[in-house]
Amino acid sequence: MTARLSFFFGRALPLGVFGFLVVIQAELAIAGLGRLGQDWTTVAYLVNRLLTLAFFSFLFIMYMVRGRAVARDHNPVAVLAAMVGSFILFGMILVPSPARSESLVVLTASNLCLAVGMTQAIYALAYLRHRFSIVPEARGLVTSGPYRLVRHPIYLGEILAGFGLVLPTIAGLPAIVFVVFVAAEVLRTYYEERVLRRTYPEYAAYAAGTRRLIPLVF
Repeated sequence: MTARLSFFFGRALPLGVFGFLVVIQAELAIAGLGRLGQDWTTVAYLVNRLLTLAFFSFLFIMYMVRGRAVARDHNPVAVLAAMVGSFILFGMILVPSPARSESLVVLTASNLCLAVGMTQAIYALAYLRHRFSIVPEARGLVTSGPYRLVRHPIYLGEILAGFGLVLPTIAGLPAIVFVVFVAAEVLRTYYEERVLRRTYPEYAAYAAGTRRLIPLVF
């Protein structure tokens, strides 16, 4: 990949998208304040909007202040997996979906998954900080905090939050979109780890004793 394309996919595009999402989530949070108190779902909605706003704000700031990568893998497949894993769920608004479930159990599970997933992602991002990148790059090795449990705790949080997002309309195309999203998230971990293994000799020992995405399972 050329230097110009690397800059576009590795910095310019994420900054533009995250900045846009910060604005959108801020507007949704303000709108949620206006509906607060109508029923319990308005509280859950506002909490999830605020968590999502915090997550995207954190990402935007990290992209503004982070330094140069010491190693990278910008091959087309790695970049495509990173872009799909990062942004495909935002295309849900363009996908025809069945009617949204009104089941109290389903909506409660959806809001809970969103809240827990976003909290997990923010917690992991707080440890990674300026080392974060969408496309596979190395800016330092973090093995503490949530990274002691799994090697990719941000993706674990995003997958859980993504499941909560699609749960009320899980039948049909939304389910397919979610499966593609999870597949992209798993694929991008392999490219990221390839860069980390080449850059940090101690990564092999860390990976041998830590699960990839799900504690004690995978």
